[in-house]
Amino acid sequence: MTSNIVATAQDLTQQKLYPWKSKSGLIGFCDQHNQVKIKPQFEDASLFTNDFSVVQKGGKNGVIDQTGAIKLDFDYDRIELVAIGKETLAITRKTYNAWWKIQNWKIFPGFSIMGGTRDKRWFDTDVPSINWKVISLRNNQTIINSNHQPNEYPYPSSGIYSFQDKVLINDQLYQISKEEIQPDCHNVTAIFSNATLLQKKGNTYTLLDQHLKPLNDDIFKIPALITVEVNGYIQEIQTERIDAGIRVKLNFMQNQDQYVFIYPYLNKHFPKKIDPYFDQKIAASSIFEHASMISSVPNSPYFIIRSNVKNKSAFYILHQNGTWESDRKKTKDFIISSNGGKLMYPDASELGIEGALPNNFNIKRVEHTRANKSWFLVTGNRQNSTDMRSGIFDNDSQNWILPMEYVSLSELTAYPNLWRFELQNESDFKKKKYGLIDVSTKKITVSPQYNSLDASAKAGIFNGEKWEYFYINPLTGTAYKE
Repeated sequence: MTSNIVATAQDLTQQKLYPWKSKSGLIGFCDQHNQVKIKPQFEDASLFTNDFSVVQKGGKNGVIDQTGAIKLDFDYDRIELVAIGKETLAITRKTYNAWWKIQNWKIFPGFSIMGGTRDKRWFDTDVPSINWKVISLRNNQTIINSNHQPNEYPYPSSGIYSFQDKVLINDQLYQISKEEIQPDCHNVTAIFSNATLLQKKGNTYTLLDQHLKPLNDDIFKIPALITVEVNGYIQEIQTERIDAGIRVKLNFMQNQDQYVFIYPYLNKHFPKKIDPYFDQKIAASSIFEHASMISSVPNSPYFIIRSNVKNKSAFYILHQNGTWESDRKKTKDFIISSNGGKLMYPDASELGIEGALPNNFNIKRVEHTRANKSWFLVTGNRQNSTDMRSGIFDNDSQNWILPMEYVSLSELTAYPNLWRFELQNESDFKKKKYGLIDVSTKKITVSPQYNSLDASAKAGIFNGEKWEYFYINPLTGTAYKE
């Protein structure tokens, strides 16, 4: 599959048709029993997102439905499908030459101060540009149509969210009706889990309810700094600063009554008065002075602060009444992960992982899994070795679901219990062998035989000269090909 076809199935268990590869190399679609339903005719194809699949002909991409009918002609360099409930949006990209933009022509394109060029043209009139569209596939309505430079990506799927009968694209909210999708409300910067929106007006922010009416009288701003009383003394905490050469940004927001909140949880006040820290060796003021992260823990009265006090990075738990929490049992279920998925809190020792490791093993990374709230993916290596190994640890039972014996482990998109695994360490990616294992039963569903295997169960085999790609049934191992 080329990178220009991007469509992730919402649930592989509900897929009715799968891309099926014929001996000719052309791709059609089959059912889960390998019976061909749409004849092979495409150069490439994706899984279905709702009722639609991205397919390729003549090096260009289009969209078909589950009957094989063409919904978008083969006219695009790239198409990405995004499911918004039952709605399916296509984000399309098409390159064209904006030759009429004379100001962007290159003068003497072959000129070189070293000489020797054969290019004698006065002008290079090629002005590469990209046309981006967001299209509703229900009725082929073009919602957005705009032109950009080749290095711009204005409509990432990560910037599209659903909100009841609405969809948020970047900061524009659209209303979805039976007939069409229409612009509804602009400058919406966030959708919160309690069905409220955050709208920006100039330098201020307002909360809106599900009917797009102001939720209350609060008007929020992002302050340059806030002031708190720490152990009887006023302390200023900057929203942004440079600490040891690293840019630190704290997500403070403040309303018109000077109450402080931590975005995105704007319903819990940050304390104005803060007690001394319970460990007298650590000053509460130092915790704030060196804080690199302050987060509000959802559905709790706590805030969690990461700070580098006395050259040691640690987490500190603050109650909204201004007291510090010393009993970690009360906060054992808090899970804080970085944007990249790495577990930040609690640490491996508090989870019991360090005590369960093989001898002389160093932990490099811990990640929370989707499969089970008490399961953690652990990656590390033995001392004096760069050979990485991974396993899955159960915090509740304090046992290994999968031992630290795997070269790599990763979840499948639509099957949280099915994990891609690799047993042998092979530096040449063309010689790697991947399989699938059900971590709930520890049963191998697909033996390690594929040189590549992605999160949507698309397998690849390198035959010594070229790659062959096709989809497999992750539960049975059946290859969807002739």
